Amino acid sequence: MSTTVAQPNYSEQQHWHKLPQWQAIEQWWHQQSHSQLSQLHNELQHQLRENGAAVDPWHNSARQLDLLPWLIDSKQWQSLESGLAQRHTLLNAILADLYGPQQLLQHSIIPADVIYLNASFLLPCAGLTDDQGWLSLLACDIGRNSNGQFCVYNDLSQMPAGLGHVLEHRLAFNNTTTELNNQVKKSQLAGFFRQLQQLLQQPAEGSQQQQLAALLTHQQRDTAYFEHAFLANYLDIALVHGADLMFKNGKLWLKTLSGLQSVHSIMRYLEDNSCDPLELAAASSGCAGLLQSIRQQQLFCANPPGTALLESGALLPFIAEACQFLLGEPLQLPTVNALWCGMAEALATVKQQPEHYCLQHLISNNQIIPARLTSNELTTLWQQVSQQPQAYIARQILPLSQLPCWSVTEQLQPQAAAMRLFSLRDHHQHIEVLPGALGRTDVNPHNLQTSLGQGFNQQFNAKDVWVLAEKTQSNSLLPSASKQIILSRQAGLLPSRVADHLFWLGRYNERLNLICRALRAALPLLSSDDKAQGQQDARILLQFCLLANGAPPAPDASVTLLLEPLFSANNPQGLVAILKNLLFNAQSVREYFGEDTWYVLDKLQHAVYSWPAQPDWQQPAALLRTLDEIILLQTAIYGINNETMSRTHSLRFMDTGQHLERALQTCGLLHSIFCQCTPGASLLEALLRMADTMLTYRRRYHSVLHPLPIVDLLLLDGSTPRSVAYQCSVLLHQVKKLPPQQFSVNDTALRQGNESQLASELQALLQQTDPQLLFDERQQATPELSQLLLQLQLRLRQLSDSITLSYFSHVDLHNQWQRF
Repeated sequence: MSTTVAQPNYSEQQHWHKLPQWQAIEQWWHQQSHSQLSQLHNELQHQLRENGAAVDPWHNSARQLDLLPWLIDSKQWQSLESGLAQRHTLLNAILADLYGPQQLLQHSIIPADVIYLNASFLLPCAGLTDDQGWLSLLACDIGRNSNGQFCVYNDLSQMPAGLGHVLEHRLAFNNTTTELNNQVKKSQLAGFFRQLQQLLQQPAEGSQQQQLAALLTHQQRDTAYFEHAFLANYLDIALVHGADLMFKNGKLWLKTLSGLQSVHSIMRYLEDNSCDPLELAAASSGCAGLLQSIRQQQLFCANPPGTALLESGALLPFIAEACQFLLGEPLQLPTVNALWCGMAEALATVKQQPEHYCLQHLISNNQIIPARLTSNELTTLWQQVSQQPQAYIARQILPLSQLPCWSVTEQLQPQAAAMRLFSLRDHHQHIEVLPGALGRTDVNPHNLQTSLGQGFNQQFNAKDVWVLAEKTQSNSLLPSASKQIILSRQAGLLPSRVADHLFWLGRYNERLNLICRALRAALPLLSSDDKAQGQQDARILLQFCLLANGAPPAPDASVTLLLEPLFSANNPQGLVAILKNLLFNAQSVREYFGEDTWYVLDKLQHAVYSWPAQPDWQQPAALLRTLDEIILLQTAIYGINNETMSRTHSLRFMDTGQHLERALQTCGLLHSIFCQCTPGASLLEALLRMADTMLTYRRRYHSVLHPLPIVDLLLLDGSTPRSVAYQCSVLLHQVKKLPPQQFSVNDTALRQGNESQLASELQALLQQTDPQLLFDERQQATPELSQLLLQLQLRLRQLSDSITLSYFSHVDLHNQWQRF
């Protein structure tokens, strides 16, 4: 079907010319050169990347933040604020009625088919909470209609996406356009987030202690997940998955290293059906018992399951009449023109002008855009609709309004614009509206009005929305306190899943570091004078690089066949795969790291993705510089975390993972070099350079390269930071400080597991070894060396498994430890 997309007929900029704030922006804009504007635009995007939520782990850009804000004057804002507050009250009342007495159905305000055919109406949620507890958070998508009026075309209630993005955008502007911020006075966002924080962490009756609050998210590492992590970190609440929680004694509990901790409130960012596998979708990623804990008033949930009914669009045609019925007053903020196709007249109207409407199928929850269908597809659609017209809602597509945007061509161009407003309802039924919004722009208005339940898609550009004010208020979430505060040195709770991610973050970071060091040592060998010997030595190091990340042995592979998989972006054993795993674990615990760490991680990501498509192995200078940069950045990550993270279990698990990986891979490297071949001088020198021990070796042994002192230095010498003995000493120190565990679910006593025993065995193996027995008189490795290295690797893997079973999996440890 070929149609012309309705273009915006209202320009926001025409209204702005009357505002002194816009005149200040125009003046500032004209004072900037073209290069300065480009630099500021790039700096804005850089700020988003530093926050860690503008890119996903696979290095894809998620959105662009426009350099020009969207201005809302005080008169416009008062109308929007009042209208949204009324709508929030109304929608809460509608949900309380539909999941309660259903007066709206009995009085035919809303047809019963619209509710009972709706996949988003969940019967298990009937009577789930009291009348005032249905809608704590609400987001509304708002745009201008053909008359230039703001109207609501979508309500988001089950997981109001974009709240974290609003915060990110404002912080990015504050850190980038300081001069502009000082010239334009605008309302700050911190007050809204402070109210949200207080709502979630409000102490229980009779208690002065803040309650444990959590943000429940999904397990996919998409841009929405990173927004959730950013928001949880800002609000100082735990970021949890369904697997982190358990239902016991009528309550929801968080599994932590210190045991089970009662959860008081949850900010839910899971779809309704995914929240409780016991009562809702069985294959969901939520927590069984979540609904029951809400019913028993043991858990406050913002928002409880069942609220997705609003997002289906089923209520849009009946909002105005429901407002008059429930609140006894007219609707202040208009709703988009929407029709229920169960009425013959409404269906005929939609058929006459299908390009002006978007259809929502209530049973499948699918969205259909007639303007994008061919004539045959449109005919098929009407046949399907005619079979069950009461299952379809038609929503008119708005023309929206125009905003000037800094385009990819680095020019100002008009684009269609819409914004998402957010409101909060506290326990006293007071409604707070966020004095800002999530602005979105696109050349096609249709793109801003489809897939509405989603967060940001890549084709959307973002706008920071400024609500103009007479003066600027405080912009900090941490207000100064006049009351006395009790000092604390507690580190807070560490969920088992978080400890797991930190442990593997340490392991993958060290693995990437070791492989890059081995590559840096191997590449110069390819251009040595003795090419045959150089290639043989390089092949040993390259084999180690692949084996370190789980690749099968390939002893007869050529150098080229070994190098290509390492640099292939699609190889699961290559460098890019290790980086993806590193970032996956880092993003999963992003709330534990400061801005400097994310800055370095962004640089590290960029360095790895800057590999040439086909590196020139014979001219490796550029590649060696990149490897130098990666190793330097990883060293910076070690240093920053050790300088900034408190000496708590969070750093302890990451440190344990790093030293365990270094010990394990060093044993594997020594076995490959000394037990599977007879190394020459060039390979021995490369090994020392790889381990940063060349200077130490020369000071002790001058210029003579000898296998025995090299193995002693890298295996048995506890004073060498890269030796296996040093790693085992650190591991013993760290595991002794791990929290005690229950041996079984019926055992209330807390005791240490066998991690200390395994770490002690590792150290004993090394201390009892006589170095002279590891090589014979011909300087060939003896079977004792191979046996020692294999035993060390076995114990290190057992230690890793034991830590996993004790602290991450929470299995019955008494039975599991019999395997060791």
